[in-house]
Amino acid sequence: MALLHYSCPPVIGGVEFVLEAHARLLTGAGFRVRLVVGKGEARHPGVDIATVPELASDGGPHRKIVKALNAGRVPDTFPHAVAQTEQALIRALRGADVCLVHNVMTMHFNLVASAALANIMERGGTTRFVAWCHDSTFADSNYRRHQRADYPWSLLRQELPGCDYCVISRQRQKEFRRLFGVPAARLPVIPDGVSVTALLGLTPQARAFYREERLNERDVVAITPTRIVRRKNLEAGMRIVAALKNMGKSVCWIVTGAPDPHNSDSTNYYRELTDLRRELNLEREAVFLCERFPERIGRDTLRSLLSVSDLLVFPSKKEGFGIPVLEAGLADLILVLGDIPALREIAAPNAVFIPKTFDPKNIARLAWKEFRKSPTVQFRKKIQREYSWEAVFKKKIQPAILEPETLWRAEAG
Repeated sequence: MALLHYSCPPVIGGVEFVLEAHARLLTGAGFRVRLVVGKGEARHPGVDIATVPELASDGGPHRKIVKALNAGRVPDTFPHAVAQTEQALIRALRGADVCLVHNVMTMHFNLVASAALANIMERGGTTRFVAWCHDSTFADSNYRRHQRADYPWSLLRQELPGCDYCVISRQRQKEFRRLFGVPAARLPVIPDGVSVTALLGLTPQARAFYREERLNERDVVAITPTRIVRRKNLEAGMRIVAALKNMGKSVCWIVTGAPDPHNSDSTNYYRELTDLRRELNLEREAVFLCERFPERIGRDTLRSLLSVSDLLVFPSKKEGFGIPVLEAGLADLILVLGDIPALREIAAPNAVFIPKTFDPKNIARLAWKEFRKSPTVQFRKKIQREYSWEAVFKKKIQPAILEPETLWRAEAG
């Protein structure tokens, strides 16, 4: 895999950070990755770099020619500079099966490099090219003076032979459809993403759990931050989770505490809960963290898990207060609580309360209704499902590389 752009980090820029994310995702999936850039450094283990100064946005050794092009003039030296840049790029791309070209084929910053790449693409060869279109000179009124009809500017306003094109949003798809005169099937949308685990500052424990359990793919992530003792009424939570599963929802329920090894009843209660988990077929859904981590999780990991959860399930029969409810409220979780005075005092009317005698199906339906009503929760879930880098890579980037015909065809319309 070759990832090509004017520069990469530590040069600062939005596309540069996307390039770095793509490199990290691809190496993590087992691809061999090479950055082909005018400036920058390979900062991720396993990523090679081929520095081609001619690729820099200022043109590098061809900066005078690029400066003239930016002024609307094509110098006599332009063909020679293009030929020289072609040779440099051919060397840098040797052995690459696929090259993702970020912005260079749609922006005017270095038309020498754009023309050189266009020539390589047209001749064909062993490298497949994908133009990753973040921006367009011809779709931005700020670049009006660069919107020229003649060559080499014309390269930026047409679909070039030997290259597939993708765009980062439906807005960009609309702009490029109008510019290129092609159907949407030729311009699949592959959005940028965010690193959920990094942005939320998840601890290593929480990050590993998030990825192992694929929490970004779950419909509902519920959490119960409590010790495993009878008064916490965890069997009620188990039955509510089972009801959500029976509604067709993909659920992960996290119980953070452990049984007390010095309390025989606590240990017996834990065994009863694991038996109930098996009876309700929740082996995949109900997770006791004491089974995953040999040591008690710390406060930082608890905060991390709250930040990626949707529901607080706290069905306790007896509490003097309810700090977990306050913590979950600050994290914008939907609250599903035992109907006891201490918890009503804190959370009413902002919670679903579980009466002493209850129908798990009814509580599950009420919880799901509150879940669906919350714009904050819904947007958080959308980000994780559609815009986390893990989701974007799985659904879009990897298919674009390994099964391009499925992705480009799937985007018709």
